[in-house]
Amino acid sequence: MYLTFRDFQVTYNAITDALPNYSSSSAIFADTILQIQNIAELQKLSKKGVTENKKQLRETLIVMTADYARKLTAFAKFTNNTILEQEVKFSEGKLRQVPDTAVKDYAQIVYDSAQTNLAELKPYGIEAGNQTQLLAIINSYNDSIGKPGVSRTEGSQTTRQLKSLFKTADSALVTMDVAVEIVRLSQPAFYDSYKDARKIIERGIGSLAVKGFVTEASTGEPIKGATLSFALDSNGDSNSAILAMSAVVKKTAIKGGYNIKSLPAGMYNVTIKKTGYVDQMVKIAVADGDLTELNISLSKN
Repeated sequence: MYLTFRDFQVTYNAITDALPNYSSSSAIFADTILQIQNIAELQKLSKKGVTENKKQLRETLIVMTADYARKLTAFAKFTNNTILEQEVKFSEGKLRQVPDTAVKDYAQIVYDSAQTNLAELKPYGIEAGNQTQLLAIINSYNDSIGKPGVSRTEGSQTTRQLKSLFKTADSALVTMDVAVEIVRLSQPAFYDSYKDARKIIERGIGSLAVKGFVTEASTGEPIKGATLSFALDSNGDSNSAILAMSAVVKKTAIKGGYNIKSLPAGMYNVTIKKTGYVDQMVKIAVADGDLTELNISLSKN
C-alpha cells in the first residue's frame, strides 16, 4: 500500500534520482502520505473522544435518575401520592432502552418532582445538594447530545481535505509511473519490482484496514447480518472509477462485528443495510498503515 511503496522506492534512489520529475514527485508523495496519516489520526481521536464523553454522561445520568425514581416511589407510596408514583414509574433497564433525548426528559421529571417536594424528601436521601448535582449532570448531558452531530459536521471539512490529499498522492504516483517507463529496458529488475510494488497499492494488500460494530440505535444491541458496502470514491479518476464499481461487501457476525483486511487507501462511500432498519450512508477515509474504526447505529423503520 502507500507506506509499503514509499519505503520500497527509497532504496532505488541511485536509479530514480536520474529520472525527470521522479524525485520531486516522490517528495510530494511522501509529504502527502504523512499529512494523510496525521489528519486521519486526529479525526479518529476527535470522534472517539466526543462519543465516549456522551456515553459516560448518559450512563451517569441513567444511574442517578433511576436512584431518584426509587426514592420518589417510596415517598409517593408512603404519602399516598398516586400521581407522583405513576410519573416516576421507570427503571434503570427502561432508561437504557430509550433514545438520548428521552433519558434527559426522564431525568428532568425526577428533578422537577423532587424540587416540588424537597422539604419532605430529606429522610429519603434527597436534599438540595443532590438536586444541584443532578441538574449539573442533566445540563452537561443535554449539551453533549448534539455534539457527535456537530463533530460529524466539522469532520466533513476534514473529509474534503483528506479527499484532496489522496488525489495529490495518486497524481504524484502517476508522474512517477511515467518516469519509470524510461528505464523499462535498461533496468528490468528495478522496473519489475516497481510494478509489483505498485500492484500492492492497487490491490490493497496489507494488514487489517477497517473494523467496527453495527448496533440498534435505541437499545445498543448488536445487529447480526447487516450488510456494509465499501465503494472507493473515484474522484473522477478513470482507474479509481474501475475500483469504485467493485464494492467490497461485508456482513456483520452474530455479535454485530465485522472487519476488512484489504482496502486500498482512499475515500470510501459506505452503505449499511438491514431489513427492518433505515439504510445509512457515510463517508470514511482509509489511510495506509492505519486501522479505521467505523461503528454504526441503525434505527428501526
